[in-house]
Amino acid sequence: MSIEKPIVYPEVNLPSFLTRGLDGRLVVDKDFLKEGSLGPFDRVIDFGSSLDSVRETVPPENRITANRRTDLTYLGFDIPIVASRMRDICRLANDPNRSFNNPADREEYRNHLKIVYQELARSVANRIDPQSALITPPKNGGIFVQEVYQEIGFPAENFLDYRMSRLLGKDGRLMVGVRLADKNPKISAYRNFVFADDCLASYISAWGTLEMIKEELQKESALSEARVIIAVSAATQRGLTSLLSIESRRHFGFGRMEAVAAVPVYRLSEDFYLLEDNGNFTVGDMGKWSLPPEAK
Repeated sequence: MSIEKPIVYPEVNLPSFLTRGLDGRLVVDKDFLKEGSLGPFDRVIDFGSSLDSVRETVPPENRITANRRTDLTYLGFDIPIVASRMRDICRLANDPNRSFNNPADREEYRNHLKIVYQELARSVANRIDPQSALITPPKNGGIFVQEVYQEIGFPAENFLDYRMSRLLGKDGRLMVGVRLADKNPKISAYRNFVFADDCLASYISAWGTLEMIKEELQKESALSEARVIIAVSAATQRGLTSLLSIESRRHFGFGRMEAVAAVPVYRLSEDFYLLEDNGNFTVGDMGKWSLPPEAK
């Protein structure tokens, strides 16, 4: 499966559902949205309906069930505690008597997830020097990711501060809104990059992040020098293989791209949520489940 290039606003004329606020940033019409934030955003990336095929369930005969590729690794196949902790997360997310509104339940969820993130961070650290890489964990889900990576030894000053908001239109259009903090590391000063998110479903946050990296490195004619690692917990097979496809590699032009995830997911809901074969949520709303117990 290949990637179709999305539309990036404001690089082209704005559609009727986007306007500019007083600060020049983009705001989404509330009557257009089915789900997501109104903004403001620095940019909005519109995938339209191009990702509909990503929701198709992967047939059993086509599923990745062991690590045989050099550019794609699922830790859960070889590290039992990763697989078991992900099963615990799935159990919590689907228990009608448990809720992310309960601080004790969130703490249990986070304890399981922390083990998974630690293994992912160690795997990344074994591939690149933590001191030399720019880590890009989009908020909200990336807040807990960053906390764990810093504990493993990735310096706080090497994290990009930004927010990715999934936007689902009432017409089925899938978009992502991007908002960068005012103070951030200079992207073009790095050659190693880690997209470290909580999970990967439709891959829109990963695409949006890699597009930002590409734009900055192009200014330095340094695309071929870049090494990019995608590191997430639960990840759709279709999403990761699309990002690692020949077409995607040609589009971004990075010298090297690879991915490491905890467990594969073979199915998505109509609204692009990770699902088990039985219809249960794989991880639930990770941004809410991974909030600290003391969060209101």
